[in-house]
Amino acid sequence: HGEYSYDPAYHGPFLFHSTAAVFHFLGITDTTSRLVPVLFGVATILLLFLLRKELGKNGVLWSMFLLAFSPSMVYFSRFFRNDMIIIFCTLAAVTGTFRYLDSIHSLKRYPYLILAASSLAVAVSSKENAYIILAVFGAYAGLGFLYWICSDWKKENMGLKKTLRSKTSALLPYLPEIILSGALSVLIIMFFYSSAFRYDVSLFSIVERAFNHWMEMHRIERIGGPFYYYIPILLRYEIPVVLFGAAGFFYFLFNRVRNKGQNYSFFLFLCYWALTSLLLYSYIQEKVPWLVVHIVLPFGLLAGAFLGEVFSKKNKDGQPKKPDYPGKIRALLTVILVLTLLVFISQCISVNYYRSMEDEELITYTQASPDIRILMEKIEGFNESPDTLRIYVIDQYQLYWPLPWYLRDYERAAYSSKPPSSSKYDAIIVPISCDMYRELSEEEYSSYNFTLRPGRDFTLYYNNKLEQQ
Repeated sequence: HGEYSYDPAYHGPFLFHSTAAVFHFLGITDTTSRLVPVLFGVATILLLFLLRKELGKNGVLWSMFLLAFSPSMVYFSRFFRNDMIIIFCTLAAVTGTFRYLDSIHSLKRYPYLILAASSLAVAVSSKENAYIILAVFGAYAGLGFLYWICSDWKKENMGLKKTLRSKTSALLPYLPEIILSGALSVLIIMFFYSSAFRYDVSLFSIVERAFNHWMEMHRIERIGGPFYYYIPILLRYEIPVVLFGAAGFFYFLFNRVRNKGQNYSFFLFLCYWALTSLLLYSYIQEKVPWLVVHIVLPFGLLAGAFLGEVFSKKNKDGQPKKPDYPGKIRALLTVILVLTLLVFISQCISVNYYRSMEDEELITYTQASPDIRILMEKIEGFNESPDTLRIYVIDQYQLYWPLPWYLRDYERAAYSSKPPSSSKYDAIIVPISCDMYRELSEEEYSSYNFTLRPGRDFTLYYNNKLEQQ
């Protein structure tokens, strides 16, 4: 009926509202249904240009390459899911914050503050792991603030009260704009959750429902898995990101010579972000392949920055750069890079264009089987139109998605957990274990077995008259 009611199991409203707008202007098709995640995936790559100061020109290009050809990033960028929206918003919040701090004494800081605030608001309006991101970033900001106070307290040899007074006075001029940006975030969140302020909903109830639902899912281990669940996925599909991201982690964290005044605060944060993402998503008992992109993002930036520095012939000033490693080590790194990139790109092509629905792939999970296309060709070939075809879908667990999507134009399609009370239907879809020939005549009805999703096999029974021309 065009109404939205928040259910944490289906995540936030942003994807639904934005896709509804796309449907309104461009029509309802498989392509338009995936347009919003695709656009956010592309925008994520372009957003990296704003981190040129931190990553360097070569680092940006390497990061763009790794994320653009990442098998998991490409794979989930074309899904009707919220994760690529979250990926963009996370990177936009990081980018906006560092650009804001870099322009703190300039009027240029305001657009970056708005970018960070609005991105976090859209993230909260998209999916509940936005709260994880807020906790991770908030903890780092809190620790950074305490370090700022304590380091100056020791350095300037002042009393604690005097140091706090000094720091408070330094922050006071920026407090109004920070409060206003927070108000903007709340306004955006409430706009989406209330469907443009048409329904009464409170911010507290939104957060409470999100936490209660997903904490319970974690407690009961609804989709549980081992702590190392994401490691095989990362090693199979993201090998250069993992190897060079890990190398970048130690390179930027412990290379004291390199770190003198060269964006050390950014890389310290990046290492923290990568490590906490890996640990938190490994701990949370909601183990699904699409969450791996939230680990790939920070490691992809670390890998890109590391490769940009190791294989750069010039420093950031344009002067010839002394190699960080001896010739033999650089040669070894080059061989490893070439070999891992060959695997990386071949996996990207294979899993996205040839094996995207194969349940043997670690990255696939609930995808519809290729059988769904054959099923729809059969149904569309019936001599009854979508307006008149009476088709019934039955499953006692109501696990028949995505049939409602593919049968969306069939006005007389019905769905139930029990068989219909009458036989006034032209076709019926039931789990394969349900033998409808005990109620239907084999002479009048034909059948077609198909796999809807891995482990979900169904049978279409249809009246033979439907194939008569």
